Amino acid sequence: MTILMPKALHSIAYGTRMIEFELLRKHRLKNSYIQVTRDGVLVKTNRSTSMREIKAFVSKKSAWIVKHMDDLKAKKVEEKMVTGSQIYYLGKSYYLEIREDRELKNAKLEFTNSKFIITTQPDVTQEEIVWNIDSFYKQKAIEKINPMVEEWSKRMGLVPTYVGFRKAKTRWGSCSSRDRISLNYHLMKLPSSLVEYVVVHELAHIQEKNHSADFWGLVGEYLVDYKFRKEEIRAFEKMI
Repeated sequence: MTILMPKALHSIAYGTRMIEFELLRKHRLKNSYIQVTRDGVLVKTNRSTSMREIKAFVSKKSAWIVKHMDDLKAKKVEEKMVTGSQIYYLGKSYYLEIREDRELKNAKLEFTNSKFIITTQPDVTQEEIVWNIDSFYKQKAIEKINPMVEEWSKRMGLVPTYVGFRKAKTRWGSCSSRDRISLNYHLMKLPSSLVEYVVVHELAHIQEKNHSADFWGLVGEYLVDYKFRKEEIRAFEKMI
């Protein structure tokens, strides 16, 4: 049974700012979760958690909440990649700087840990810019996600017959009936903890081919906070 609180918002102070949130109580929830979207902040918890505990929980997560609120506010509607555009990498947003070099034959991308720099000829196309960014994501996915797959495969005792990376618009990963795992290399936009969730999710499909209770029980055996991570991915999808 789900009980939705009235539209009136609750609030806590964070420095000079006020964080307002709606409250959703679900009978079966064991823990409390926070979701930040363009519509605002939603706290999900069970029926027995007191308002004092809820506000303490929101207060503890206030820095994280404010960051996500600001990221959503700053996100550009314009998708064209130009100097000043934002690029996500491992959960953080970085600025893109495009530099011109008439002597350069092919565009090149550099990540300086503070921003992305693409050096190219003045007449560069958007396709070339996107190709460079995608190439960066794919290279980093191979470097960082492959070891993660190997580690979790050993821990779970579930071995894929193949692991590959590709670009996908609607799915972070998939596992075929032949235990072939395909991962979206745009996973590199997400924090490592969320990449880890996708890896465990797809490895679990080697044993459980659908999203049954047994499947989620298997995921929960290795990631007790998988529901929170699942909601976090949904929140990031609205930003990236």
